[in-house]
Amino acid sequence: FPVTIKRNMDNIFEEIKEERARQDRKFGANRTQGPFLWNTILTEEVGEVAEASLDLVFGGFSKQNYQHLREELVQVAAVAVAYIEDMERQNYAD
Repeated sequence: FPVTIKRNMDNIFEEIKEERARQDRKFGANRTQGPFLWNTILTEEVGEVAEASLDLVFGGFSKQNYQHLREELVQVAAVAVAYIEDMERQNYAD
């Protein structure tokens, strides 16, 4: 990757890690949900991305709307990571 893209990726991954830590503080670490509940949580977060996208397009391409969409995307990524962490803890592959 070009240096500027890598630097941006590193910053984004750091934001995702910070969001994961926030989620653990709010909901508890090492929570076991199971695939159905994780899919529900992830789908709800994706719905928030869709809503934020609509706000950006139809509410104006403002910095506030852009930032809201970006925050929702970070939350989706963090929930996906939490889902994977739970799968690893529960040894789904075994």
